[in-house]
Amino acid sequence: MSKKNLKVLLKLVISVALLYFVYQKINFEDLKTTYKASNPIYLFIGSLFFIGSQLLSSYRLNYIFHRSNFPLSQSSNLKLYFIGMFYNFFIPGGIGGDAYKVYLLNKRFGWKLKTITQNVLIDRLIGLVAIFFIASILAGHLFFEETLFIILGIIGAILVYIVSKLILKIFIKELDSIYMRSFLFSTGIQILQVLSIYCILLAIGIESNAWSYFLVFLISSVLSVVSFSGFGAREFVFLQAAIYLGTDSAMATSIGLTFNIITAIVSLLGVFFLIQKIELKLVSE
Repeated sequence: MSKKNLKVLLKLVISVALLYFVYQKINFEDLKTTYKASNPIYLFIGSLFFIGSQLLSSYRLNYIFHRSNFPLSQSSNLKLYFIGMFYNFFIPGGIGGDAYKVYLLNKRFGWKLKTITQNVLIDRLIGLVAIFFIASILAGHLFFEETLFIILGIIGAILVYIVSKLILKIFIKELDSIYMRSFLFSTGIQILQVLSIYCILLAIGIESNAWSYFLVFLISSVLSVVSFSGFGAREFVFLQAAIYLGTDSAMATSIGLTFNIITAIVSLLGVFFLIQKIELKLVSE
C-alpha cells in the first residue's frame, strides 16, 4: 500500500472511530429533535456567510497567483477553486483538490509546477496563521477577565503574526510582497466562518457561550485535518466542549455536524464545473 493510500485509510479510521465515540455519547433522538426545532432562516444565513468565506478564499489564492505573475482570471480561478473543494471534500483518496489545481494550471499555461505549488502552500499556511491569530485574541478574552491578560492575548496574536512571517520567510523568499494582504484576506475568511457558526448557534437555540464556541470552532478547524474531510474530528471537539460549557451534548455536536454538512453541500458546486469542462483563461483574454 502506498503512503498516499495509507494516509487516506488512516484518516478514514480516525473519522469512523471518532464518530463512533461521539454517537455513543449522544442520543440520536435528541439530535433529531435539535434539527427539527432548528430555525432554517438562520441556517440559510449561516450558509451564505460560509459561501462568502469561500469566495474570499478564492480571491486570496488568485491574489497570490497574480503577485507571482500568474494572471489567472477571477472567473476561471473561482471555478477551479470549487472543483478543488469538491476533490478535497469528497475524493481525498484521489488526486486531491490542490494537486488537481496545480496540474491543470501547469497543463494549460505551462507555469512552473514548483512555483504554483508554492503559491498554493502559502495560501494554506497563511490561512492557518490567521486561525491562530484570532484564537489567541479569543483565548485572552475568554480565559482571563483582567485587562492585563486580554492585552497579553493581543500581544500573543501579534507574535503569531510576526513569528510566522519570519519562519515562512526562511522557506519562501518572495513572502514579503504578499504576506500582509493575504493575512488580511485570511482574517476576513475566518471572521465570515465564525459568523456562520454564530448563525448555526442561533438556529439550534444556543444563546450562551457564543465566544467560547467560536474558539472551539477554530480549534476544530485545525484538528479536522487528521480526519476524513473533517468528519468525526469536528464533532468530537464540539462534544468535548459541551462537557466544559454545560451545553446539551446533542446540540453541541450538531454545531460541528451542521458546519460539515454546509461545507459538503457547497463543495458539490464543483461537480457542475467538472461536468462543464471549464476553459481556464487569463485576465488579458
